[in-house]
Parts: sequence; C-alpha cells; structure tokens
Amino acid sequence: MKAITLVALAGLVALAAGYVVVPEDKITYADKDFLVKQKQLLELFQHVHQHEVHTELWEVSKEYKIEENYDHYTNVEAIKEFVEFYKHGMLPFDEIFSVFHYTHREQAIALFHLFYYAKDWDTFYKSIVWARFHVNEGMFVYAITVALLHRKDLAGLELPAPYEIYPYYFFNTEVVQKASQYKMQGFYGMKKVDDAYTVVIPTNYTGWYVHTNVDQKVSYFTEDIGLNTYYFYFHADYPFWMGGKEFGLYKDRRGELFLFKHQQLLARYYMERLSNDLGTIPEFSWYKPLPTGYYPNMHYYNGVAFPSRDNNHYVYTPENYYEIDELIDYEHRIREVIDQGYLVMPDGTHVDLTKPESIEYLGNVIQGNPDSVNTRYYKYVGQIARILLGASVEHFDDHKVIPSVLEHYETSLRDPMFFQLYKRIIHWYWEFKDHLPHYTYDELNFPGVKVESVEVDKLVTYFDRSDADITNAVDVEVFDDTTMKGSDIKKFGKIAHYQGEDFVIKARQWRLNHMPFTFKLNVVSEKVTKGVVRVYLAPKYDQYGHVYGVNENRENFYLLDVFPYDFVVGKNLITRDSTQFSMFVQDRTPYYELYKWVMDAYNGVKKFPLDMTEAHCGFPARLMLPKGKKGGMPFQLYFIVSPYHAPSTPQHEGYDYTLNCGVGSGARYVDSLPFGYPFDRPIDEKVWFTPNMYYYDAMVFHKNEKEINAVH
Repeated sequence: MKAITLVALAGLVALAAGYVVVPEDKITYADKDFLVKQKQLLELFQHVHQHEVHTELWEVSKEYKIEENYDHYTNVEAIKEFVEFYKHGMLPFDEIFSVFHYTHREQAIALFHLFYYAKDWDTFYKSIVWARFHVNEGMFVYAITVALLHRKDLAGLELPAPYEIYPYYFFNTEVVQKASQYKMQGFYGMKKVDDAYTVVIPTNYTGWYVHTNVDQKVSYFTEDIGLNTYYFYFHADYPFWMGGKEFGLYKDRRGELFLFKHQQLLARYYMERLSNDLGTIPEFSWYKPLPTGYYPNMHYYNGVAFPSRDNNHYVYTPENYYEIDELIDYEHRIREVIDQGYLVMPDGTHVDLTKPESIEYLGNVIQGNPDSVNTRYYKYVGQIARILLGASVEHFDDHKVIPSVLEHYETSLRDPMFFQLYKRIIHWYWEFKDHLPHYTYDELNFPGVKVESVEVDKLVTYFDRSDADITNAVDVEVFDDTTMKGSDIKKFGKIAHYQGEDFVIKARQWRLNHMPFTFKLNVVSEKVTKGVVRVYLAPKYDQYGHVYGVNENRENFYLLDVFPYDFVVGKNLITRDSTQFSMFVQDRTPYYELYKWVMDAYNGVKKFPLDMTEAHCGFPARLMLPKGKKGGMPFQLYFIVSPYHAPSTPQHEGYDYTLNCGVGSGARYVDSLPFGYPFDRPIDEKVWFTPNMYYYDAMVFHKNEKEINAVH
C-alpha cells in the first residue's frame, strides 16, 4: 500500500469514473477483524495452480459441503444451479479459461453467484476456500474478483494485482522461464534481502524480442502492466454479462461509460502513436488481409503458447464466412438504428435515439449487456470480432481452448488490432453524436465567469524502473514442519519458500512515467457560484504536421481531470498538482510488501490505512502524458469552467468513498453533463470560443534517466 496521502484542493477530489484521493482527516485504519480477512484473501491467491501446498486451507475445503449449507445463501436457487454445473462437470484444472467462451462464462457466472450470495463472511470464506481447490484456477480468479468488487460488505479488501496473480498474462515467456530456472537451481549465488532470497529479472516488451511491424514502437504503452490491469478491472466492474436492478450498473450510465472509456483509450493511444511518428490508427476490412500481425511471446501455465497472428493474416476464410457475414449484419443493424433515430424493442415498439441521453441505450446495445433494450436483435459485436481477429486455433472441445490475447481482458490491449477494432466500434459513437445539434453559445458559456490565464509547469516524461512480484510464476514444494524452519512471514501464511527459505522473484521493467507538474488557473467571477473544472489534453498537429481544426480534433481530446470548485466574487487562483488528478491511480504495492504490511499491522508494528491508495478504478498515473520527444513535442491543454449541473444522485451518496469506487451506486460523478463534454458534439466555431474556456499550448519533453536526475 503506497504510503502517500494527498490533501485535495477543493475539499474532496471529484471523480468521473476515476478514484478519490482521501483527505487525511477522513482516513480510517484497519482493525484486527479486517486484517484477518485481508490476510485470508491474500493467502488464497498464492500459486493458484497448486493445491497441496495450502495444507490448512485444504482441510477447511474438504470439510465444507455446499449442499448442507443452502440456508447460508440469499439466493438458494442460484446456488443449486451452481451445484448442478459442478456435478455435470466444469472446466478442469489447468485448462485455459476465457470469459468470452460461452460455456466458460456460464460456469463462471454460476461460481460468481456462489460467492456473491453468501450471507456473511464465514460463508463467503468457506465458499472461496472450497472453490480454490475444486474449480478451474482462471475461473476462480475471475469469479472472486468480480464478487469482491460487487459485494458492498467487502469494501476496502484488496486483491493482489492481476499481473502478480497471473504473471503469464503480463510478462514474456523468457522472463517466466528465468524465474523457474532460478527456483530450480536453488537460487544459487543470490543474496538475501530482509531474510529472503531476492531475484530481480530484467524484462522488456515484445518489440524487443521479435520485430514484426511498426506498431511495436508503442509496445511499452500497449503492453504496460498497469494499463492492462486498468482495462481488466473496468470490465470486472461492468461485466458485459451482468445487469438489471439487482446490481444497479445502469445507475452509473454504464452504456455511455462503456463508449466513453473506449473513446478515451483511442485518444490516449493516438497521442502515443504521434509521439513515435506512427500517425492515425489504421482501419481494416473483414474481406482483406489484416496488415498488422502480433506475436505475444507469452505462454499459459499449462505450457501452451498464446496464439500469434502473422502480418497480412486472412480472416475471411471458408471456415469464417458465416461468422463474418453474421458480424457484418450485426454492424449494419447498429448503424441503421443510429441513422433511423430509434431502436426496435422485441415487441416492435420503438425507443427514441434522437436525444442526447439516448447514448445510454446505444452503449448498452453495442456492448450487448443485459441492460440493453433488445439483446436478441442487437448483439455484442466486439465479442465475436475479438475471436475472429485474434487468430486463435479452432477448438473442438469446450475444455480445450487456446484463446488469443484478445480473448482476455488482461491481455487485450497488447494487440494493436484491439485499437483498430474499437476505432471501428467507436465510430458509431461519433455517428450518433454527429446527429445531435452543436452546443449553442449559451450552452457553452458560464455567464459572469472568465478564465483569465493559465500557467503550467514544464511537462517532462521519462522511463523508470518498475518492479512487479512474479513469485507466483513458479511452483513451490510443501512446507515440512519437521525439517524446515519457518520465518515470521511464513508462519503468517506466506508460502513462497525453497527448502524452508523465503524467496521473492521480481520482474523489473522500464515503464513510461512523468515528472509531477502543477497548473494554475486564474478565474475571475462576478458572483459567488459553484462550477466544475475540466482539463483535457490533445494533439496540436496531425501526423503530417498540419494544425488540427477545432472540430476535426474533438475526437482526440483526453480527459485529465474534473473537479468542482466554489468560486468567490473577484479573482480565484486555482492551483492543482498532477498527483491530485481524479482520473488516475498510482502503482500497486507488490504482493510481498502488501503481505508484510498486513502482517506488521496485525502485529501492531504499523497501521494499515484504508485510503484508496490501492484503488483499482483509475487510469495508470504514470501514463498520464504521452511520451513526447526529446526536443519537445507540441500538444494542447484545454480548460473549461462550467456551471454546476447536479447529478440525479449526489456524489458519494450510498457508499463509503474512502473504501471503494461506488460501482452501481449511481453516485460516482461530479455532475450530470455528458461524458466528454463539450467535445461530445459537433463544434460550430462561430459560437465555440467563450470566456470560460482556455486553450494552452504545451510542449512534452522526453528525457532519459540521467537527464532527469541532472535537471530535476
């Protein structure tokens, strides 16, 4: 847990589907009961493909009988359904799980219900311990992740980072192989740090090992472990299979959020491409070869390699004719409803798609989630497309599948085709928006409020070393109490050892980062009023060096920050540091350190703060800025101060913002304006420029580590 707590500028930092920086006076600390639960959770995620090493947990698992405890669950029918799945036969151990596979998903949802409907912690804990030893490992990790994020009574409990539970999905094969070799060779020549053998393995990105195409120039971005973790958690918060009143995801404007999040990913990715002279995101045709290949250079735990795709791969082959024709038909249905201005319900009635708020209907239809008005006619295009584009091997047994990187949320962003696919999908978002009228001067203006000037520190990016605990990438032997001495952390439950000696294996990677910066916003107000400040970043020039037009560039603006502010009469100087930006989260604490922190807190050595520093629901802060260039690369910052439009549910109502992100509460957002405002509609330059907005030209400089230390 990062020991960094920031005081928010305007009271509590506002959030737009991001995370909250908790003020110091609001921080609480974990009690003994909480720490016991946290310890028990961390134990379960050690070496998930091994069962016998958890000797005590194995005994708990054997003693628990689900069928004898139906009365300990709130939805007995759902639990009986799971039992039927289990008796029939579920995905076996060590086989590869993918939530995009229909059979796997059905089983995972049933397992999620087992966890979600447990009445209390005791039942929940016994259920997850039982599942840990009885169901497929990948399915177990997915189901418990979603359950933990959606159970309000478990708010504040932390899971290890996905890249530390399943290193195989985030690090190249040679890194995992080296980790195994160090373990098999008994850590020969390795020194102990804090009484544990500590191995640090340098790791790089796919583009370093195999050169397939120019898109690998940005592999440091697309393969970043924090970025892929962010995407995985977004879909754990809003699974495409979950919906209805029970979970309340519709309260969070989930359809609009789904489209906006992907639009923002595309905008951020495009700026990284410009920083590497790659230009716009390419488009593709289902009927022509795909120019962009991808070689993941990763393998699953069971030794099977992730499928690769050659450059100029043919997807329109005889075995795919039906699926592609079906997919194109689904695409036409969505484009038709946008142009027609209405959706067709199963009973033949129409849903209006001409209003701005109808974006919610469209988003749900495109994702194909249960909150869609018609899942029978409008299908989840992205799900089918991922399977086709990933070039995975056709399977003939539901238990023997080899999913591509596109078929896991943890790995999707690694493949450049992900961005080409979602550029195609998000084009429908812009088609819908283009049918809306442009904002008028009065809708953009904030009467009596003017942004006088803006000052921004120098923007500097660099690469720094980042360590991840990949100890789970290797197997360990059963601890023998009769011959081995146990360390304090082993006695506390940490089982990574070699002949009784603790060990930690770390992967060290160069990752993009930036120097902290501050902006000062000088605002003059003629009245006492409440407003909302939004800050965006966008390119200044296109790939050919031409200045972007205002309307042409609106698809490329990336939201950096949004927060409320109470303006006084006269001058208002708003000073805000980049570490306070509400859209971003810091790096996760490594597994071993988190485990030690819990142990020390349990033993009274230090406190365990519940302050959201391990928040999962924000973009990686280190990727806030595009890389830029050594001599500086021009971008533009955009500031707008808007009148406060109260959301239907006051922000943070109904949940404790110091413990979780409020998914499904309907109270996550600072105001009710559309996501992406004011760039979410066509721009009429005749009325666009108002006193309450400000464009600021900024250069992003990229420096090496030596220059950073010398200059700063």
